[in-house]
Amino acid sequence: MSIALLAGVVATDAALSRRSHGVARTGGQAADCLGPDSIVQIAPTHIGALPLNLSLAELRRRCANLGWTTTNGDESLDTAILLTRPGLRVVGVVANLASEEGDRRPVQVDSGVHVTLWKVSGTGAVLPDGVPLTAKWEDLRRAYGPLSANALNGVVYVGLCRRPGIGVLMKLTHFDAPINAVNGEPPNPAVVDSAMAGTPIDVVEVAPSLMRLNPSC
Repeated sequence: MSIALLAGVVATDAALSRRSHGVARTGGQAADCLGPDSIVQIAPTHIGALPLNLSLAELRRRCANLGWTTTNGDESLDTAILLTRPGLRVVGVVANLASEEGDRRPVQVDSGVHVTLWKVSGTGAVLPDGVPLTAKWEDLRRAYGPLSANALNGVVYVGLCRRPGIGVLMKLTHFDAPINAVNGEPPNPAVVDSAMAGTPIDVVEVAPSLMRLNPSC
């Protein structure tokens, strides 16, 4: 069984509203597939009550408010599922539409596929140890200790060395900030701390592939 996806179509707010009308509410909170808590916990294996290893077919069965969107990757455009609730946006990358290797649109997505990368943003979730998604660089340093950082195209990819499976994206405020290694030599951590001070989380990424990474911290 496969699902035809129209290239580059982004779900509008109106469409999302129509998809969300059937979400049950219990005690004033949305009883959707993320669970009843108004603030959900992010972990390498789940977001709230939602396990991250489900097939697309199972996600569609469990998540009444599931919609479709597109999302930008590292110099790529991907089609993705979208789950929203007040204060929270969860995007699950399903298939690549276009990249530097060429345009693949339209694509066919089998219902047995799995999300390759989850992107979480908003105020309705927390990282392990209760760190809010409104946290800044220095908050992450206090909570998790050493961080890895790599800047690309105006985005800083931050690795939580003590929390494999979870990555953080931050916007680079100064394009000349000394974030990346030079001639194979990593910058002084104090210099990176100074350059990134006050920078808030933009997006949290969760993926099985991040579990296998061993950031240099």
